[in-house]
This record gives sequence, structure tokens and C-alpha cells, in this order.
Amino acid sequence: MPNENEAPSNQELNSWKEIASHLERGVRTVQRWESELGLPVRRKGRGKRSPVYALATELDLWRVTSGAVVGKELDPGSERASGSAVEESRRLMSSVQSIVQSVSIMSLRQRQQAQALQKRLEEMRRRLRKTG
Repeated sequence: MPNENEAPSNQELNSWKEIASHLERGVRTVQRWESELGLPVRRKGRGKRSPVYALATELDLWRVTSGAVVGKELDPGSERASGSAVEESRRLMSSVQSIVQSVSIMSLRQRQQAQALQKRLEEMRRRLRKTG
């Protein structure tokens, strides 16, 4: 079980039971969501019966964007409901910001690698012209 201080992006759920527990639904429901609604679940092998895993942040993002009713329902007018919604919204925004930052860093690295490859290609072309 992950530490409460651990970044949510590091939390990997390693079975249908863990995924269902995270989404507060039954195993059959989350399996149906995978096949019908695109729940982001990965397989560790090939075939339908291979072991599965999912990242908690991806499930949380899917929960917000898919339109599926997930989690415990609260009376919308209750103070607990609005506090919980604000907390959930803040947590998800933090996760989204983390994902955006990761994508930005990876994009920058790819751009730098592409520039380095371009320079190497130009150098190789110059050398081929000299020898040819």
C-alpha cells in the first residue's frame, strides 16, 4: 500500500480488485468499463486473461473526463459533498499539472535529441561530400 505522502502518479494498481477498490465499484463493473468505456487498464501479457495494472492518476483523469458515475454519491446540497468535490478537484488539478509538466519535459528532451541528430546528419553529409 502506498505511503500517503507518495506522489499519486507513482501509485500502480496491480489487479482488478485494486482497480475496483480505487474506483469504489465492483470488479465486473470496472471490467465492463474497460471494454465499453475505455477505462485505462494495461495488460502485463497478451490475451484477455493476462494480469492487469493501472495508474491511479490515469484512472482519476478518466473518472473526470469519461462521464461515468464513479465513487460514492453524496447529496449535492450537503456541505460534505461540496467540500469533497473541492478536495477532489484540487487533487485532480494537481495530478493534471504534474502530467502536463512531465509531457513538457519529455517534449523538450525530444526536441533536443532531434536537433542533435540533425547536426550529426549534416556532419555526415559534409564528410560524404569531401570523400566523394
